[in-house]
Amino acid sequence: MMTIHVNLEQLAELKEVLEDEFAVLINTYLQDAVLRQDMISSAIARQDYEATRLAAHSLKGASANLGALMLAEICEHLEHDCRAGRYQDCDSLNQKIRAEFLFVKAELSKLI
Repeated sequence: MMTIHVNLEQLAELKEVLEDEFAVLINTYLQDAVLRQDMISSAIARQDYEATRLAAHSLKGASANLGALMLAEICEHLEHDCRAGRYQDCDSLNQKIRAEFLFVKAELSKLI
């Protein structure tokens, strides 16, 4: 079964509504996503799991809005683990976020 990294149907609807602003939205998301990933990594390194949770929450919402549902799901898992006090998987989830973002970035970059 093929993995779908980005919901292209959802993006097509956004592109139709936003027209010329679509590229701005994608570029802003890509820049912000890198920042959020760095915030997650830094917070995990400091063992600041509230900051980890907040950055994961932010990246989750932005990713879901752009149809990057798998990335949003991984972020949700990290957010939930931090809220529940389960920190043992934070590093591996962070790596999964970074790996999935590479797929998302490649897909989104094709659209602008």
